Amino acid sequence: MKKRYDLIDTLRGLAIISMIVFHACWIMNYFGILITSETLYGTIFTVWERSICIPFITIAGFSFSLGHNHLRSGLIVFGWGLIITTVTCIFLYDIRIVFGVLTLIGSSILLTIPIDNVLRNHNLLTKKVSVLLFAVSFLLFLLTYKINIGYLGFYPAFCVEIPRSIYNGYIATYFGFMDPGFYSTDYFSLFPWWFLYLSGYFLHKITISSEKAKSLLENGIPGIRIIGRYSLPIYLIHPIIIFILLFFITRFL
Repeated sequence: MKKRYDLIDTLRGLAIISMIVFHACWIMNYFGILITSETLYGTIFTVWERSICIPFITIAGFSFSLGHNHLRSGLIVFGWGLIITTVTCIFLYDIRIVFGVLTLIGSSILLTIPIDNVLRNHNLLTKKVSVLLFAVSFLLFLLTYKINIGYLGFYPAFCVEIPRSIYNGYIATYFGFMDPGFYSTDYFSLFPWWFLYLSGYFLHKITISSEKAKSLLENGIPGIRIIGRYSLPIYLIHPIIIFILLFFITRFL
């Protein structure tokens, strides 16, 4: 069994806690409690949402090499993403989730498997190569960050516009070329986010080459570390609990 790092579980736990509070605010808005749509879609909440998803996806990439049976893990996570999509499209269509974060992470795991195999089989996972590939991955993330709205580069000053004809259909939307008619309350396309996942993957290779960095990974906060360790079941169940609680609050109180 591969080693777990307390710091990684702690950071993931902090992201999950922040996510739970964020989702609580979102569901409160859905039921018309305290949080207005103007507030929810304002700058503060947008920055807050990015402060959750960027660390969460990076940590997921970092944790790739800490796991085992990646094919099974990728299929499980992707499968849960598909279940969430199916359930929300049938029962909660107005707040449906299509191509959400679990679909992204599941896809990223599956796509990273052949890259990991090639690098390992050719002994290319040295610190220098990992630093280079981390820089390339993160640069690609930055360059494609605005791909959903039609631009490559550093928007708005140094960028090129992508032909709008590409932005058509669900397959294009999955990759990042979001169809104008597409709607999802949780949308993480393959690009740019797979590049961020890869950045986390290569960051792990850089970190384990340093004994000092590895020792730092041993430190964590016990309670929060446990939350991070069981992040998937907590991620799956917390919106249901919050939704049910607020449903009864709005109906009977």
